[in-house]
Amino acid sequence: MSSKPKQVTYQNYLKIPDLLSLQNPLSIEAGELAHDEMLFIITHQTYELWFKQILYELDSVLNLFQKKSINERRMGIIVSQLERIIVIQKILIEQIAVIETMAPADFLQFRDLLAPASGFQSIQFRLLEIKMGLKKEKRILFEKQAFSSALGVEEKAILEEAENELSLFDGVNRWLERTPFLDFDGFSFWCSYREAVEENLKNQEEAFKSNQISDEEAKRLQGSYENTRKNFDAIVNEKKH
Repeated sequence: MSSKPKQVTYQNYLKIPDLLSLQNPLSIEAGELAHDEMLFIITHQTYELWFKQILYELDSVLNLFQKKSINERRMGIIVSQLERIIVIQKILIEQIAVIETMAPADFLQFRDLLAPASGFQSIQFRLLEIKMGLKKEKRILFEKQAFSSALGVEEKAILEEAENELSLFDGVNRWLERTPFLDFDGFSFWCSYREAVEENLKNQEEAFKSNQISDEEAKRLQGSYENTRKNFDAIVNEKKH
């Protein structure tokens, strides 16, 4: 006779007992609980859970970008999932306010117990960077070393695999490359776009050449102008692109 299926409850479906058993302050093992260490652990575990959800959504988006054609329905799904990621990212930023309630002195009560651990070792965060499109050669070294120097063999393998896969940047770029901007009823997208950008660049150039602003402001505006000009040239010039 088969056993009766276990009734689904809030506790067993979400594995609440297991989830709540994962917060183990090192300060207790050291002999005296540092009160704010619990907040520190829960905040960072929450970040990792949200990272997991973002990766889940992002992998779905990248899978759709792998398709030979992306119709309106698929594009609608992509936009919806990317918008969800944006909302989650806003929550991640808001969580900083919670950790800011911990005074530096309170953090120092247990900081030494965490060495040499660092947020730089978050595999999910690094996966997000890679899947979004950050290239290895664009990374800034930390203490003159690549962040991967602090990772294990298995962790490095996970990231190396991701680096060889399609990123969001690549997916969007491919989609744009095969999305035609047609001329119709006397309207040309590229002509209209070029005219609008050239007008904007002209206004920027006049602004930093004006005698009505300080040298510092003129230098800042000139830098902005040069960056915009460079980016625009990369778009309209296939060789530079």
